[in-house]
Amino acid sequence: MERDLRRHRLAAFPHTAEHLKTMTRPMGGGGYRGTTDQLETLLGRPPKTVRWALESHPRTRKPAAA
Repeated sequence: MERDLRRHRLAAFPHTAEHLKTMTRPMGGGGYRGTTDQLETLLGRPPKTVRWALESHPRTRKPAAA
């Protein structure tokens, strides 16, 4: 049931859902292994994290306390 609810939520954002599917397949198959410092070199600073992006985005909500 939870899986169906998540699928329904993503249905409102078809581009995002398609992007997640595209990125998940190579990751599951062992792609995207390792890291480099290329982004930091290009930016001149360490890149921000996914956590930072989620916490900073106005549409992302913190989970309700259980």
